[in-house]
Amino acid sequence: MLKLLERLFHELDAHHLTYCHWKSNMALPAGLDGRTDIDLLLRPESAAAFGTIMRRLGFRQAEMGDGEAFPEMEHFYGLDEQTGVLAHVHTYYAVITGESLAKNYRLPLNERLFANRHRQEGVWVPTKSAELVIFTVRMMLKHTALVELLLLMRDWGRVKEEAAWLTEGGSIRKSLGLLREWLPSIDAALFSRCVSALSGRGSLLRRIALGYRLRGRLRPYARRAAVGSSLAGLRTFAALVLRRMKRSGKSMALRSGGAVIAFVGPEATGKSTLLGEAKGWLGEHFSVEQIHAGKPKSTALSAAPNLLVPMLRSLLPSYRSGNVELQRSEGEAGASGKPGKPYPLIFGIRSVLLAYDRRSLLTRARARAGRGTIVLCDRYPSTRPGATDSPQLASFDVSRRSPVRYLLARLEKRLYDDIPPPDLVITLTVPLEVALERNRSRGKEEPEEFVRRRHAQAAQQVFENALVVTLCTDRPLDQTVADMKRAIWQALGGPNATSDVIQHATQGYSHARSR
Repeated sequence: MLKLLERLFHELDAHHLTYCHWKSNMALPAGLDGRTDIDLLLRPESAAAFGTIMRRLGFRQAEMGDGEAFPEMEHFYGLDEQTGVLAHVHTYYAVITGESLAKNYRLPLNERLFANRHRQEGVWVPTKSAELVIFTVRMMLKHTALVELLLLMRDWGRVKEEAAWLTEGGSIRKSLGLLREWLPSIDAALFSRCVSALSGRGSLLRRIALGYRLRGRLRPYARRAAVGSSLAGLRTFAALVLRRMKRSGKSMALRSGGAVIAFVGPEATGKSTLLGEAKGWLGEHFSVEQIHAGKPKSTALSAAPNLLVPMLRSLLPSYRSGNVELQRSEGEAGASGKPGKPYPLIFGIRSVLLAYDRRSLLTRARARAGRGTIVLCDRYPSTRPGATDSPQLASFDVSRRSPVRYLLARLEKRLYDDIPPPDLVITLTVPLEVALERNRSRGKEEPEEFVRRRHAQAAQQVFENALVVTLCTDRPLDQTVADMKRAIWQALGGPNATSDVIQHATQGYSHARSR
């Protein structure tokens, strides 16, 4: 069991909150390990106390980003720091069931289940006879909608296995006794045939026919009419398909909102590796998008000029960004007292277009974060001219004697000033000697001078109005990933989580809020 969930169940018992893990208990060990979600049923009057416990344990509340939000249900996610697993606790204050995409039935069975529970794996769960009643209703209702049926067929083997597990020891006899008290509109003969069909003794057409008969008996408990339920399920299914086509991951969004999280640092510090780890970790549950601010995609304004960039690099190698920056740094180191050499106009135009593309990309990223998406950003502009991915033209000697260059420098700075700050900046760093060694050992080796220059420029980066966490990646990867997850999760808690980040600072993991 995850340590976080162990603490949760201890707190529920200590505060005398009545609960039970009310479904899919055959797979309870997987849920306790964080491989599936935890489905807890509580009394409605426990909601406030339960929310307080969850916040104290570091859980964050989330909601569906598309489709319909269901009443009397809540989603909580918490970071188990020992394993780095995000535990999902799906909380119910009533037995809401039926089709998974519509959940059209509200059954008055809370107290019935609480009166028929026992301990399993240290967690309160319904007895098998009680759970069989719920399981049969849930599975048969899924046979009454085409979309649900298609989804169910993928897991049909697991359904038969669970039916067999629940009917072990003759629990169906006890279930029939409970059924007469709980749902008297369902007769014993219909229920028995449904259980038999779910155990694999019946064709698909027979299960569908039985599902419709069962649905008719449960009509008094429906939240909406059958047509409305089908339309709600189709809307949710359409949203799922659209999200798959867009490859935007899950639809869950934290109540505290989305965020723009930037990974910055010089070459060979592990940005790509940590970005991949963060996307895989968060993308299991939330809507996540990854972008590259260092190399933004062309906009309508820059598309045509950008097509010429490869040719210009070949024809005019001295005008390449790296060479121009090197000339500027050499001029600064010369200490001659004479005005520095102005930048080439082609370099100036290219810098302005790059600033425009970055502003467009990061403005859209901020808008998506405002709609709940977690945007992971490879590199991010600093507010200090001359630093990596920052305004470049203002760091040259630009005077009004060269009005075109002067205006280009002002325009570039204005574009960068318009870029909204990220919510969290994860700055990666390693000693220069380590960066050089890593650069030599990887497939895309960069010139040593380039690595040295980038390493020096990274130290100049400043991020105003953003929480900045520094991770030294000259450690085992699992330690760095654990610190990264902790920093991200604390930052996703909203503005009040800053103090939590401070309290969790560890070796190789420091923080600061830039002003």
